[in-house]
Amino acid sequence: MNKINSLYVHIPFCERLCSYCDFPKYLSSLNLEDKYLKALFLELDSIAKQNLKTIYIGGGTPSSLKEDNLNSLLSFLYEKFKGSEEFSIEANPESLSDEKIEILKANNVNRVSLGAQSFSSEILSILNRTNCNKDLVISRIRALKHSGIDNINVDFIYGLRIEKYEELEEQIKICRQEGVKHISIYSLQIEENTPLFYKKDIVKDQDGLSDTYEFLNKVLLKYGYKRYEVSNFSLEGYQSRHNLTYWRNKEYYACGLGATSLINSIREVRTRNIFDYIESKNVIVSSIKEDKEDREFNYLMLNLRLECGFKLEEFRKLFNKDFLISYKNEMENLKDFFEITSTSVKVKNEYLYILDSLLVDLLHFKN
Repeated sequence: MNKINSLYVHIPFCERLCSYCDFPKYLSSLNLEDKYLKALFLELDSIAKQNLKTIYIGGGTPSSLKEDNLNSLLSFLYEKFKGSEEFSIEANPESLSDEKIEILKANNVNRVSLGAQSFSSEILSILNRTNCNKDLVISRIRALKHSGIDNINVDFIYGLRIEKYEELEEQIKICRQEGVKHISIYSLQIEENTPLFYKKDIVKDQDGLSDTYEFLNKVLLKYGYKRYEVSNFSLEGYQSRHNLTYWRNKEYYACGLGATSLINSIREVRTRNIFDYIESKNVIVSSIKEDKEDREFNYLMLNLRLECGFKLEEFRKLFNKDFLISYKNEMENLKDFFEITSTSVKVKNEYLYILDSLLVDLLHFKN
């Protein structure tokens, strides 16, 4: 068994439901926190006590937990998996109080990802995030830094027709001025099970999305944020170590509603039904043993999301074959889009945004 260095923990609770989100989530007002955490601790107990390099608590909105529950979760994780180099939690500015920041610091959380999404009140209204605003985001960044937590990511969404380029740049400029180390930008995706599914016309067409992405890419670089993955940009040395676990196709533990783990080449998916999870009933809804072909497929699909691509020698060691020979025909057709050296393969910077279409031509997708 390969050494596993990362753990993902899912907290499904939110104080309000964003109009675009399709992750497993439930309103905090349903009073399920205590029961859920009891079941979560039970699942976490199935993992041996050990030092992990990264722990990531996502959601949902982990910062929406009541203070005592937040402290219980963080102290449980720190005591069992202490030694993590990167201990991250997602938070919404509106639920991240000064008291909760103190709890994060006391439990050795050293990275916080703030879900701002936009500084535009009009856009926040469409996203059902009316409790958030630019001033609140700035105040939470400053409060985190004051506590000693300065490894901060801010999430933004782009793609609405009403957004303005000057406002998009202003968001990045403010983050740089406030010392934010990492920025993630995500194209607004309209999912079938969300309120925005019935308002598809509010999103830009593909050309508009592509133009906006390229604009943001240039602006982020202008302010010192270097792209290292399709949607992720950081100052030097502040890439997300946990997310690099996924993109480098490494194995990881995962616990909680809807979470997917990868252990011993087995990809397990947990139920999205919170009542089944609480009762520890039918928790694993899918368990697939990946064969060598699956691993190769996932390795290429994920590593090519990274601006640095992958190492040819690593590919050879993992799959006992030469990439440039095995994919000779495909790469001949795609040579204008890839940068190939004696040691590595990567998508050219200007084509990273169309990665999905390149992968369709490179890989043999299964039905």
